[in-house]
Amino acid sequence: MVSGLAVTRRRPDNPRATVLLVHGAMDRAASFGRTMRRLGHHDVIAYDRRGYAGSIGAGVARDLRAHVEDLCEVAHWAEPENLVVVGHSLGGLLALNAGAGPLDGLPLKALGAFEAPMPWLESDDEGSGEVTLAVARREGPAAAAQFFYRAMVGDAVWQRLRDADRHDRLAEGPALVGELAAARQADAAVDFAALRAAAHVARGELSSWRLRAAAAAMAEMAGSPIEEVAGAGHGAHLSHPDEFSRWVSGLS
Repeated sequence: MVSGLAVTRRRPDNPRATVLLVHGAMDRAASFGRTMRRLGHHDVIAYDRRGYAGSIGAGVARDLRAHVEDLCEVAHWAEPENLVVVGHSLGGLLALNAGAGPLDGLPLKALGAFEAPMPWLESDDEGSGEVTLAVARREGPAAAAQFFYRAMVGDAVWQRLRDADRHDRLAEGPALVGELAAARQADAAVDFAALRAAAHVARGELSSWRLRAAAAAMAEMAGSPIEEVAGAGHGAHLSHPDEFSRWVSGLS
């Protein structure tokens, strides 16, 4: 544990670099297990963000800056010689915000964002995040958590969850609602000119048009080409761990 955050680390002798993996909304460090096993030449760290899974006892972050502060605390705890920070979905937004200054003092080598959202650029209310917030206003955070989870992974996956796992997901509703709202604030926008390392953007070939468009816009702002994972959707780290891990490894 690092300041109440549950941390998982796989560290070989003489690692090529330290890779810090940051999960997205309604996710957890365990979803990077397949990726971590494939990055055997790296010191790899993943952690449950505040309000999720093993870190639910740490409470709910007050804003995205608090999540960025948590990321930086884990990064400093790792004492890396070379650091690569890679975020999936909303985790990518946190990684890039951390790379725009808060990681000062660390040997930051590269940043990676897989389908990170940029909700402050959206001009309508059709995105899953905004719809989820509407559910939260009507029915509460637990209902919002269920709605978001089912929207992202499908009704069949939700139905297959054990009762205990379903209960845990519903308990993450306050964290989800808080960060979706915070990500829509102007101060969540990434200052690409301030990034201390090159940003690399990736997306899945089969992801929704909204996620793919956000990745394209982010790549243009970052001056980065887009890496596309063939045959993958938003959960590429789960469905295509070989390809996702190769992309991550290439950043080091």
